[in-house]
Amino acid sequence: MLRQIVLLAFICAGIKSVYSDTNYRLNTTIVPSAYTITITPYFDTGDNRAFTFDGEVAITFVPRSNINKIKLHSEDLTFSASNISLTNGANTVTLHTENPLEFEDKYTFAHINLQNEITSGVEYVLKITYQGPIRSDLNGFYKNYYIENGVKKWLGATQMEPTHARKVFPCFDEPELKAVFTLIIDRPQNYKPTLTNTKLQSTAALSNGFIRETFYPTPKMSTYLVAFLVSEFEAGASITVGTNEFGVYSRPDAKNQSEYAFDFGQRVVKALSEFYRIDYYSTSSNLKLDHIALPDFRAGAMENWGLIKYREALLLYLTEESTPYFKYRVAQIIAHETTHMWFGNLVTCHWWSNTWLNEGFANYFQDYITSLIEPEVGSKDMLVIGSVYSAYDADSTPDSAAITNNNVNSPADISGHFGTITYQKAGSVIRMMHHLIGDEAFKFGLNAYLTANKFESGTPDKLYSALAQGVSNFNSMSNYSGFDITSVMSSWITQSGQPILNVEVNHADSSIILTQKRFYIDSSHSSDEIYKIPITYTLDTDFNFENTKPAFIMDSKTYVLPIQEIKDNHSWPIFNIQETGFYRVNYDSHTWSHISEHLKGSKREEIHYINRAKIVNDLFAFLFADEVQFELLNDVLHFLENETEYAVWNAAIRGLNKLRNHYIGSDTLALVDEFALHLMDNIINHLGYEVKTTDDFVTLRNRMQVLEFACKLGHQGCLDNARAIFQDFKNNGKWIHPSLRPVAYCAGLRLGNGDDYDFLWDRMTKTNVANEVWIIGEVLGCTSDETKLNSYLVSMLVENSPIKTQDLTVPLSSVLSNYSHVHVVLEGLQANVSLWKSIYTSLDSVLSTVASALHTQEDFNKYDAWLSSCSECGEQAVTTAKAALNKAKAVTTWADNHRSYIWSSLRSDARKLSAPITVLVLSVIALTNIF
Repeated sequence: MLRQIVLLAFICAGIKSVYSDTNYRLNTTIVPSAYTITITPYFDTGDNRAFTFDGEVAITFVPRSNINKIKLHSEDLTFSASNISLTNGANTVTLHTENPLEFEDKYTFAHINLQNEITSGVEYVLKITYQGPIRSDLNGFYKNYYIENGVKKWLGATQMEPTHARKVFPCFDEPELKAVFTLIIDRPQNYKPTLTNTKLQSTAALSNGFIRETFYPTPKMSTYLVAFLVSEFEAGASITVGTNEFGVYSRPDAKNQSEYAFDFGQRVVKALSEFYRIDYYSTSSNLKLDHIALPDFRAGAMENWGLIKYREALLLYLTEESTPYFKYRVAQIIAHETTHMWFGNLVTCHWWSNTWLNEGFANYFQDYITSLIEPEVGSKDMLVIGSVYSAYDADSTPDSAAITNNNVNSPADISGHFGTITYQKAGSVIRMMHHLIGDEAFKFGLNAYLTANKFESGTPDKLYSALAQGVSNFNSMSNYSGFDITSVMSSWITQSGQPILNVEVNHADSSIILTQKRFYIDSSHSSDEIYKIPITYTLDTDFNFENTKPAFIMDSKTYVLPIQEIKDNHSWPIFNIQETGFYRVNYDSHTWSHISEHLKGSKREEIHYINRAKIVNDLFAFLFADEVQFELLNDVLHFLENETEYAVWNAAIRGLNKLRNHYIGSDTLALVDEFALHLMDNIINHLGYEVKTTDDFVTLRNRMQVLEFACKLGHQGCLDNARAIFQDFKNNGKWIHPSLRPVAYCAGLRLGNGDDYDFLWDRMTKTNVANEVWIIGEVLGCTSDETKLNSYLVSMLVENSPIKTQDLTVPLSSVLSNYSHVHVVLEGLQANVSLWKSIYTSLDSVLSTVASALHTQEDFNKYDAWLSSCSECGEQAVTTAKAALNKAKAVTTWADNHRSYIWSSLRSDARKLSAPITVLVLSVIALTNIF
């Protein structure tokens, strides 16, 4: 499952559960082997059946011990003892006469009590008929709608992962309890054929006007992979080659946006089949592979076996209307979900404590395999500037969890474990191991793991064992005496945190002294973890950034590396080639001086651009962790005056954004923005404000990120051009290239009025392209009209609003991204708590997100006082919000403590600026605290 990451997702970062209730586990001796599930949905029927469904499930199982109770999952489903039968062949098992059925709502269990014990090793069939709601929370079996020719069209979709199958059918809802599923769906006859995991077997007309569709049995799989879609969707594109079926489905009006997904989806399943040496279609003749674009879907996408579901904006792509970002995202997400057909579906994590066995591989291959078959979208770089950087940020606090986290039991625990550590960090560690053992051993090991455990559960030990076979077969760790893949990889999987490698070059004795320690973003913390670090490096005398095979593995706190060239040629090193290792690198002052001078000289590009990006990203992290002084960062960053690479500017902009975020609300912000604009002057001129016919994909993305940041900082040329483009579009209908829309829309709103907001809102409600809805939704908070801001914050209440359930947090995030609008949110929230509670199922994340957007002592005091007085907020929400408030205060405290020397360094820089640049930045001062 691909998480949909929004601002609200970060409020839980750093919160570590101190207790996890093991009573949520089934701990059953029952082994299910088959389910037959019949579902009859009722949509907008106008009676008491509306948005409910009838269900029947027959579960074949064998107990491994004599038992007199069957415990299984059931949540929000209605049935009684009279709806239950248990048989063994022709024999009926009697339920307990006095207490046949109990529900344990807290743990979502149904207990079926038997009059006598049933026998170990004997096969039984449990049948239950029941009713349930077609939900509105995007979990289980839930309703969606779209408007077609003015008519509201209802559909029923599913989302079972991780613990929602129990909301659709009574089941043993744990990933290790795999079975074969046969689905029977009764659909209204005016609906198109139902789609499920497998091919359609038979169709029959029923007397009640429904069409009964029976599907072939699935492969043996987990309950969370069961999926179906009851809708009027049509195939935008489909193909059958022999018995292999592949298709892309959507609402009929969006079929014209399926071409890219159809093409890339076929290529990626072929490439992964070849890489893993297991053809997708060979795993079951009943499987097909359909990709479904849903108007409303909580996750980014979901890897249901044979029926992958996506948010519409993350599957459909239209060249003339979609930004380059979405082409990359569509490719990335299709690759991510298709990877799950092997990692997650064919072999499934035995329990959610090791979710990384599913998600880590999907995270790695989403960019790795895409870089092999669609290199132009820049996925190879995203392995670093996307995944590695995100993992670093999430893994820098004392309470960061290890990749394997055994403290996972409840649904809340499980959902919380689907995070950056199990996705991006695990993917980054897998990438590091790939480079350590080499391509041939890696491929062999993955094939061995998948083949040995197909249709069963995987564990870390099973993976290590399979990779060890690959290592042995190709002798790929022969250079690392005393190390094996199990000990190296497991040290990263079971141990939290990340190392920082301190490098001290000793020219006198021809050596480099390496020291490792755990990196903390808060310098007040320390600990004694030791990581087994695969070390790569290159020397300035003969830079080689292509050899990513580690020279050695460092498993001690200190390591002395003898290198004769250090003395003979006064050489200096760069460590962690292309960031293939998961570790940050800090150098001694003399080496930093060499690096800085080289970067600012004519031979800057001798250092690989990913390593140039790494230098920038690491230095910003070291600044906030008090590992380096701002003067060093300031000195090195001046090489950006001549830098043009997307990845390097991505690292720079994320670092500068974080720095300026620390100083929002203070007079230091103007100097930070002035400094940033000076660094950006050349890249803005290099890229220009307009799209060129010669622009490649990465250049389009580079211009997008640079102009968005420049306009945010108040760069006058950027704002003037962006506003002019917007006005020409609004007044004359002149098409805007999709790559320029985010900056043009935001500038148009920021410098415009309520009429400009209405124009974009109207466009958002009428466009047929979900990518465009996404872009507009993110920028509507740019408007300077406070009446419109207030309207946007509650816009999900508008009838048929384009802000759907999946987008509930978008307006709040959009408005809060502009600090000058924080007071609008505070006033709206405080005046309408009841209204906000009706919008959000919980205020926990809302209150915490608002707290995280505050920057001044006045903000903190007012919000803290209001939280203490808010009787409607709820104790848990207030507690969580105050914890987030303390983190916001810590950011401001850091900023206050470092203000004087950052101010001094930036003032010194400002005096060196040329007169034209000085004039340019005067426009920034008036806008200093707006963004």
